[in-house]
Amino acid sequence: MKWRSFILAIFLFALPFAGWSQPAFSTVADELTISRNGILQVQYIIENADKIEKFKEPVFTDFKIMHGPVETSGMSLVNGQLTQYKAMTYVLQPLHTGKLTVPGATAWIDGQKMQSNKLIIEVDDSNVPAPNPFPMNPGISSFREQPEEDYILGPNDKPVEKIKKNLLVKLELDKTSAYIGEPIMATYKLYTRLRSESRVIKRPSMNGFSVYDMIDPDGAGPVAEAINGKMYQVHIIRKTQLFPLQEGDFVLEPVELENVVRFLKPSSPQAEPSNRTPLERMFDDLLGEPTGNWEEYRLTLSSQPQTIHIKPLPAGAPASFDGAVGNFTISGKLKDSTVAAEDNAEYELVIGGSGNLPLVNAPAWKLPAGIEAFDPVVSEELNKMKSPMEGRKFIRYTFTPTKAGSYILPPIEFSYFDPATAKYKTLSTDSNILAVTDAIKRKRNMLAGPEEKSGNGIMMVVTGGFVVLATSVLAFVFITRRNRRKKAALLNQQAEGTTEEVAHDLFAAAKNAVAENDVHSYYREIEKALWLAIAEKLNLPGSLQQKPMATKLLLEKGLQATEVEELHRCWNECEWALYVPATELSIDHDLLPRAEELVNKINLCLR
Repeated sequence: MKWRSFILAIFLFALPFAGWSQPAFSTVADELTISRNGILQVQYIIENADKIEKFKEPVFTDFKIMHGPVETSGMSLVNGQLTQYKAMTYVLQPLHTGKLTVPGATAWIDGQKMQSNKLIIEVDDSNVPAPNPFPMNPGISSFREQPEEDYILGPNDKPVEKIKKNLLVKLELDKTSAYIGEPIMATYKLYTRLRSESRVIKRPSMNGFSVYDMIDPDGAGPVAEAINGKMYQVHIIRKTQLFPLQEGDFVLEPVELENVVRFLKPSSPQAEPSNRTPLERMFDDLLGEPTGNWEEYRLTLSSQPQTIHIKPLPAGAPASFDGAVGNFTISGKLKDSTVAAEDNAEYELVIGGSGNLPLVNAPAWKLPAGIEAFDPVVSEELNKMKSPMEGRKFIRYTFTPTKAGSYILPPIEFSYFDPATAKYKTLSTDSNILAVTDAIKRKRNMLAGPEEKSGNGIMMVVTGGFVVLATSVLAFVFITRRNRRKKAALLNQQAEGTTEEVAHDLFAAAKNAVAENDVHSYYREIEKALWLAIAEKLNLPGSLQQKPMATKLLLEKGLQATEVEELHRCWNECEWALYVPATELSIDHDLLPRAEELVNKINLCLR
């Protein structure tokens, strides 16, 4: 064993002189979701740096420092490449619940000022036993553990079979049967043990569902998972929550990846001793990697399609049921119990819980006579990282009492379907009493002052009243004629088959996304609008909203082949955008008018 000790000594001596890559500075946490009394280990990791100066400790406003900082250093060996690192480790405990920020740190690295990324940590109220706040070994995070790569091509190995055993694409569903509105989590994953590069060439469409992405493509780093005792590096291609919109059987299409795999075929393969320790194998691989020829193979792999059965909601839904599915609570509050007549009053309703919250509408509220109501204003706070989706919906009702008196505001009823018990449940707020005082007198400009009591003053008042009456009559006639002209124009537009207004309504959400520079919503809303137009014209139920079926029916109805090709180009551009990080994506302003023109042609052809 002396020669191995000698090699180890040479190895350790030579490390400072190895050639490193560009320096990197990152923030890493052992968890992204913890409980209120949980412990979080955070590391600020500097890699491949020759000189580190002026490390500035971050200010943790949302966390209490339980331990640290602890400075560690070392190196990792991945794919035969050495990486040197230094890390500052903190053990933190959250001060409150919610989305808390772990700030980045700053340091001068190789003469340049660098800042690490920040992290968002979800802290909830779950009660779990408090862990030991002092880890045994606060060093490099376990996420850096890499599965062993099987890149050596032996004399009896068949490349295609080796690829199929070590490169897998899977679709994972948390359930294959659900009710309308019940969330389903779908995750497309790539498992690999090879030296490979993969590219998505066919994105799965998810027709019949309202789709909400759970992770941003920017932050989906690889993790290690075991299948049948073998460790794989796993990349998430897409992770979504699906909310079924209709009953029936729906097929989630496969995702297809084009893969380039590289194998090393040794020039003189030698038998490997079976009694080597892992440490001995590491140094042998490091100092004596087999030589030979690299061979490159291209292969397209896809996940298996899976069918989801969507069940209808049971009969006997309450009158106040409007599609909410999950588990919810409600609370309400009247802002002021006393207001003056003709002044606005406000009532806020909060719906909280988990389920299809984005699809929950404001409950109807029938107010007593003598009160004029306005459309409610809705806002929401959602945690899309959890399945089922959690959060709250805030609904503000504004109304105006027209007369003084005492009004009893009835309770607001909210009904939902609980898939766990397969039963409808109804919640209601308390009734409230609103006291309305007399209207506040407003200051008015009079035509004659109070001192003008003469006949001339009376004549001015009478004349002013006549002018006001005549003006009101003329305004009424003008508005009536204008409304008639608008109505006639609208009827002519419908008779001529014009669909520009319909297309405008369909693409309103996409136009709002342009104004807000929301790139992913822009493409998602255009795709949704195209499917709404097609489904309406072809009377396609949700289970039949698949591209092959839609293409076949559109051609049968007389849509030109060039227009069908344009439809597929729009579809592909929208679907491709869902797999590209927002930082690398921009809004294609030509896509929206192309989609609007396409919908107009479909409406004209199928009217």
